[in-house]
Amino acid sequence: MNETAKNILSDQIWTTRTSRINAEKRLKSTASFVEAINIYYSCFTVLLSIILLSEQSYALSLLTLSMTIILTISILFFKSLQYSERARNYRKNYTELQKLEFQLSHISTEKELEDIEQQYCVLLDDAENHIPFDYYKTVAESRGDYKTNRWTCDIKFKYYRGLIWRYILKFVIILLPIALVIIILWGQKYGWFSGT
Repeated sequence: MNETAKNILSDQIWTTRTSRINAEKRLKSTASFVEAINIYYSCFTVLLSIILLSEQSYALSLLTLSMTIILTISILFFKSLQYSERARNYRKNYTELQKLEFQLSHISTEKELEDIEQQYCVLLDDAENHIPFDYYKTVAESRGDYKTNRWTCDIKFKYYRGLIWRYILKFVIILLPIALVIIILWGQKYGWFSGT
């Protein structure tokens, strides 16, 4: 039996399985973040509405109305992305890939290797592909020769860029309503908004 082909297939299966584990984690994290942000924005909008009961501010009223509309649309949009369901599909797929890894470690003939290659191709087709960032994370968190051979400057740059971008985006989403209220209050103080 061709040991090189077996080792290459073993690496491919491990890489795909680990990348899909990362994809599941990413989707679960995104689902949790979206739920938390929806609650945060809802509470912020309600609080702003209560404050507006005593204030007569055209700009803040417009902001509250806009946030309510955007919140409703975003809840519907993010619900349609089905993060939790997609995460469950990744889990099912990487569990099947784990079974293939176990089978691969016990084969002794070319025919068995070909069968596992076919099963691997079927499993690749059974689930949506992970995004490149999931692969970059797989390389970043791996060890030994696997990491040494793949942790290039290009992969490092793309991984850290993706990581930083995700944190900045979350930070902006969290601070956006507060920043808008501050801008509106500042603008009212200097007469930037008509009707105030």
